[in-house]
Amino acid sequence: MPRKTQSEKIKVNTVIKLYTLILLYEGPKHGYQIMKRLEEMTGSSVGPSQVYPFLRQLEEGGIIESTQIGPREKKLYDLTDEGKRFVKDILEKSLKLIQTSVKVLGPERVCVTDDK
Repeated sequence: MPRKTQSEKIKVNTVIKLYTLILLYEGPKHGYQIMKRLEEMTGSSVGPSQVYPFLRQLEEGGIIESTQIGPREKKLYDLTDEGKRFVKDILEKSLKLIQTSVKVLGPERVCVTDDK
């Protein structure tokens, strides 16, 4: 049986992890920015212990890379090309769930846009 690659070992089994990947797909972000956006998206408090271990796992798996910037050398996280493929694959796999949600809840509830 072939050995799993680092990215295959990464489990995206919480909404926080899924949203973290989606936020990074939108563009590079600091860990603090990710936590604040996650709080906005989920409507609940999100702590460093929910975000930073996952970011470290993603970096070790080659999904993201970080650069230290600024006088305080804050880390800026960004998806690698492999990471972008990884996120697309996760969303493809989630498509069945989304399609079922549209059927059950209706497109007006599921297909919400930020346009006002």
